[in-house]
Amino acid sequence: MTSHVHPALAQVRQLLLITDNELDDAIAELEILALDEEDDVDMPRLAAGAGPAEALAWLLRTDLLPQDDFLRRVQDMPRRHGGEALLERQQLAADALKLVNGQAIDTLYDEDLINQWQRDAAHASLPEKRLLASPIDALREILRQGTLTAQQFELLRTRQHGSELGRIIVDGAARQARRERPAYARPGTWVMAALLVLVLAFAGRAIVSGQAPSPAAARVAGQGVERPDLQQRAVHAVESARLPGAGADLSITVVQDDATPPAR
Repeated sequence: MTSHVHPALAQVRQLLLITDNELDDAIAELEILALDEEDDVDMPRLAAGAGPAEALAWLLRTDLLPQDDFLRRVQDMPRRHGGEALLERQQLAADALKLVNGQAIDTLYDEDLINQWQRDAAHASLPEKRLLASPIDALREILRQGTLTAQQFELLRTRQHGSELGRIIVDGAARQARRERPAYARPGTWVMAALLVLVLAFAGRAIVSGQAPSPAAARVAGQGVERPDLQQRAVHAVESARLPGAGADLSITVVQDDATPPAR
């Protein structure tokens, strides 16, 4: 660990909201950002005068503090702390969440994805125990709350103008919505189900038709007409194919439909 530590980061570590390894990673990140200060690096920066809530929010935005680990520590606070110590840590965590979530909402407004009224309404209803880790999560949240209607979201998805970041946010929210939709609610599922029903219906009709003979076929089944000319031809054909020396023990009757065969 280097000798220079941002005071807010040191305070967050003292409150056991981050680990030593996470603090080291944060210090290294600040050193890299300081070297690239003149470059146009699109990375969140921690102001020199930032307090512990801003520092914690910065750690969350840069993913130096994984959100799952952070939320797990927040849930574990009552077991590890009590009294004023617990209240201090809970308030700090809540302030950091509000900062991160609020910035995600502000990004939607900056990218012209929501209007001022929607931004203010979203700020007023920010989740207190859930992290909106990105503008995509923020857009999904205000869509679930109804601050942004499904029709308005569809207009955003199909509009031709807007920034590249705005399109990335909308496309990401649309992909998340498709993944979260139940299988039975997806259009493809209903199409496949309808096709399956049709196939089963046709198959059932074919089976029933094959098992139930028509009345005409039933009448013909018991009838036949004897044809002597055809009988002679059949005898001749069999005799021609018989092996030499084999006895002619044959009895052939040729019948034709619509006649009753003679009694033997």
